[in-house]
Amino acid sequence: MNALSALNLSANEKEQLDALKLSRELYLNRIHRLRIQYMKHLVLEKLPEWKDKKNLFKFGANHMPKGESLMEVFDIGNLVSNIEEANYRKSLHIMVMGKEEGQTLADLEEYKSFLTVVKDDNWYAYDLKPLKQAISKKKLKVEDLEMERIIKGYDYLVFIPNVTKTPKTGKQDH
Repeated sequence: MNALSALNLSANEKEQLDALKLSRELYLNRIHRLRIQYMKHLVLEKLPEWKDKKNLFKFGANHMPKGESLMEVFDIGNLVSNIEEANYRKSLHIMVMGKEEGQTLADLEEYKSFLTVVKDDNWYAYDLKPLKQAISKKKLKVEDLEMERIIKGYDYLVFIPNVTKTPKTGKQDH
């Protein structure tokens, strides 16, 4: 980023570089609540561009549930859900997770309720809406708070049995 800063940049490029620097600082220094606040600010800044359109948001699963996130904050997914609700529309929240090379299903202990049916290398999609309704009607009690947040915060959970990491490219300069 320092090398980029030294270049003759347009005002737009400088603004984007400053945003990258701020985001990097918030991420590296683990200032989580401020980082979420900043991401919400960026989403709201872009609202006029996506208002009244069908949109796909891709953030890490921790950021996308309706309601309280797995990191105990009301995150981007909750903001999007509230905006859509205020406009008499619905949002669809999908959690995609998978088993990385070297992991076993036992390594994904927190998802064992879903993974007991995994018998092959196919992808599995779970409709969480019936579970959410059962919790609301007090017909299902979920002891694990994280699992309850997943069920209440997402419409679907997709499990991919073999995911590969994206290889890192370029020099890492910390």
